[in-house]
Amino acid sequence: MILSVPPATDLALDIVVVEDHDLVREELVIFLQRPGWSVRGVDCGDALDDALRQHPADLIVIDLNLPGEDGLSISRRLRAAMPDLGILMLTARVLSSDKTAGYQSGADVYLTKPASVAELEAVILSLSRRLRRVVADGPRLDVTACRLLLPDRRAADLTLLECRLLYELALAVERQLDTSMLLHRLGSHQGATSRNLPVIVSRLRHKIREKLQLPDIIKAVRGHGYRLTLQLALYESPGREAQ
Repeated sequence: MILSVPPATDLALDIVVVEDHDLVREELVIFLQRPGWSVRGVDCGDALDDALRQHPADLIVIDLNLPGEDGLSISRRLRAAMPDLGILMLTARVLSSDKTAGYQSGADVYLTKPASVAELEAVILSLSRRLRRVVADGPRLDVTACRLLLPDRRAADLTLLECRLLYELALAVERQLDTSMLLHRLGSHQGATSRNLPVIVSRLRHKIREKLQLPDIIKAVRGHGYRLTLQLALYESPGREAQ
């Protein structure tokens, strides 16, 4: 990839590059660096999830051929959980069927390698102007304010632990996590243990039923863990901070 000095822009963006080829990832991160843009690079879906927990992103540039979970699966679950996220697929897959699958999985733009520097730059700048789409349908989790909201403006205030629990389930593959993985992602500092997790989930269910009149949205999966039964959009209100 030939790098050039990009023009300045007043559009602030947080970008994550998901690419397992070290040299390509490093070049992309260097190229995208500019005033107002924060760019991070990761090599797989798990590392991307970790990066998003540390700080939310506005846009991801993602390859499809990745170790473990592939780019289509990652994009599919991120699009469901983060409707406002910009997704740019940058891949060596050139078949029309691959491109169709990419868009069906939630991509805003599908580019094939090698993409020209000018095209990549133009696409990101164009896409950045269309970010922050308003999500009107279905419940949303405001991870900044720790609130679960419905389109009719009913809301339930959550504890930090309850908010993180819903966040982790919403972002997980098939919205399901086994107990050990859920506890790992919540972190010991949150106060959740294998002994008190059922109580925490029960209280959260009760709060959601009482405040929002929603049925149980967290189901216990026998011998496995917990599953979120509906699609939950993750949202960062203005002045957001990483949980």
